[in-house]
Order: sequence, then C-alpha cells, then structure tokens
Amino acid sequence: MPDQKKSILLVEDANFFARITESEIERAGNYDVAIAKTYAQAKAILDERKVKPFLALVDLTLPDAPDGEVVDLTIAAGLPTIVFSGRFDEATRHSILKKGIVDYVLKDSPASLGYLAELVHRVDRNLSTKVLIVDDSSQALETLTMRLQLYCLQVLTARSGEEALEVLKKSPDIKLLIIDHLLPGVTGFETMTQVRRTHSFNTLAIIGVSGTTSPELTAKFLKSGANDFLNKACTPEELMLRVSQNLNQLDRIAELTDMAHHDPMTGLYNRRHLYNVVDKLHKKQVNAGKEIRFAMIDIDRFKQINDKFGHETGDNLIISVAHRIADLLPQNGVAIRIGGDEFCVALPDIDELTAKQFLSELRSSMPVTDPGNDEHTFAPTISVGLSSGTEETLTGALRVADRCLYRAKKSGRNRIVTSSSATFDRV
Repeated sequence: MPDQKKSILLVEDANFFARITESEIERAGNYDVAIAKTYAQAKAILDERKVKPFLALVDLTLPDAPDGEVVDLTIAAGLPTIVFSGRFDEATRHSILKKGIVDYVLKDSPASLGYLAELVHRVDRNLSTKVLIVDDSSQALETLTMRLQLYCLQVLTARSGEEALEVLKKSPDIKLLIIDHLLPGVTGFETMTQVRRTHSFNTLAIIGVSGTTSPELTAKFLKSGANDFLNKACTPEELMLRVSQNLNQLDRIAELTDMAHHDPMTGLYNRRHLYNVVDKLHKKQVNAGKEIRFAMIDIDRFKQINDKFGHETGDNLIISVAHRIADLLPQNGVAIRIGGDEFCVALPDIDELTAKQFLSELRSSMPVTDPGNDEHTFAPTISVGLSSGTEETLTGALRVADRCLYRAKKSGRNRIVTSSSATFDRV
C-alpha cells in the first residue's frame, strides 16, 4: 500500500510559476500541492483545516499582501516556510531570514526550481532525522539548535565529549554530529576518534566547528574523522547547505546499500544480505548460545509452470510467494530470495514447533491462480527444509536445510522436512 501523500501549501499568484512549481514538487516526492493565489486564499485554506500541510512555499509579493505578510501568516500557523520569490535585496533578505524561515530561493533560473524541489524533500526527511550538537558554550548551543530546528531537524545537545558518547549510545539513529574541538576534558578531536570506532562514514556524518579557522585546523578535523568543517560565524544559509550536503550523501549511501541488499523483483533481501548481514546475525546467536533456524523453500515443479504458462506467469508466482512469506514472517525473521524460485528464511530465537507452524501456514496458503491472469489456474505447492538451529556456521546451517529440502522433494514434494525428524509433514 503506497504511503499517504503529504500536503504542501504553495502561495503564488502567477499561474505559470504555480504550475511548474507544483509539477517539480510532486515529481520530487509523494506530495500533494494546495495552491493559493492570494493571502486571503492562503488564510482560508489554513482556517478551514481541510488541508494539513507540513510545509509552506510562499511568494513575497501578492495582490493583497505586497510586503511579505504571507510569511507571518504561515509561520504563525506553525509551518516551516520557504520563500520562493523574484524579489531580492540585502534588506529584504535580512528581514525575511529574521522571521525564521527555512530558506530564501530566487526565481532566477530553471536550476532554482530543481533546488527548491530538493529542499522540500530534504525538509521532509529532516522531520525524522536526529542531529547531535556538542559544545560547552550555552550561546553556541542555543544558536545552532535554533537554526537546525528551523530546518525541521530533531536536535539533541551535549556539553562534553563524554556526554556526547553517552547520547550516541542511547540514540544510535543519530545521523549528524556537529562538534566543537574545544571541549572540557576529552577534546572534540578525541571524541571524534572514539565515535569513528563504532560509527562509520556511511551511517554518521560529522561536521567540526570552531570559532577560528586555519588550514591546519581543518586538516586535523578531517584526520580525526570529520566529514566537513564550518566556522561558527558562517551564515545560516551556509550552515544549512553544508548540513544538507552531508545528510543527502548519507541518504544516497543508504539508498544504494538498500538496493544492493534487496531483490528487485520481490523486494525481499538477496544473497548478498544473507552472506554479509545474516551471517553476522548467525555468529551473534551462536556466541550468545542462542538458536537460529533456517528454512529453505522451493516452489514445486516450477519449470513446468513456466513452460506451460510462460515466464510472466512464473514471475508472478514468485512474487506472490514472496509476498506471502513476508506477510506471515514471524517477528525478527529475515526473508531472502536465493534465486529463481528458491527462498530462505532465517528464524532467530524461534523454536522448532513455532517455525513449523509458520511454514505449515505458508505451505497451505499457496495461490491457486496467476495474480496477473485469472485464466491461468493451477495449484502450486512448496517443499521446505528446516535446519536444527544449533549449527556452528551459516554454511553448515544452509547445508542442513538444503539436505532436508532435498529429502522433501525426493519423498513426494509439498511437505516440510526438519533435521530432527524422519517423518514428513504432508498435505
């Protein structure tokens, strides 16, 4: 089921800009744009509350509000506000930024529309993104916190390196660390070195900050594990852009990692995930003296279905079985498509009886028609092999499950064979 669209309020009196901005924003993500052409229309939308926007994009010059009054309206409504306007001078920029907007974007080129769309998507992701600021200066903490909260980030703070390490331990989902090098006790450089022992560049970005700048200081920050460096006197725009660049890089790495570990056809994990991630889970279970069972699942006579009904029907069947596995998967279970019509399920901390109940329900709920063609009626079945859960290595566990699967196939298919029994679960 697709995620529900998030609403954005766009206040723009020029039809051309309203249309192209709406198109760019909706292309950037799962957004629904509500357009107002006047201050009065924007106020009516907010008062009626039929639309609940999470963000406002506003022009400064409107027929009934020529001096940026709409910014006060949207900010008073509690909406993060981005100004998108053709007006620009230093006095206007300064006064608008003082109101607490997210950013000020000029309508000066097609690239501005692309930047605006990326900014909207970034703010959306920021709503669930945690940032930790580490500084012993109350004023610095207050200033940075205010700026980052305007950017819709969840801000945590610490006043020392020791406190920062404790906060990171309690909140491992923190994505960005902004840290001063002059800290009491453990320095910022020493803190970053410790952080990098447990948090890689792929999961946590670090921006070093300082009231002074020098090439040597920047180099020391980078050598200690920082991704970037900022002077505390930087403008709000530079801070926001650097924060965005670092968070965008993390998001891109996460997207590529996700793609590398998932099967594109079914959405289940793939062999890479099995041998890179589940292998570590198996070792963790073994070291803790806990069980982890593996089920190897194969669609019976799949080649015959492919030959009779075609590869499209075969693909639909694989997808249908994958979805059924995902729907029934016990908590903490991991579902993997090995390849072709073969699947593997890792079941940590699940006893044999519970594992067999899950597998039996899966076996008895196979589709009887091609999800893509109702005229293709068939009765597919699956065979399953289940390991004991006590094997010392992942390779050993998969070998046991494979042998049980082979026994299930040889003894008539459509059954579950476990490593602990000589009897088979039949229809």
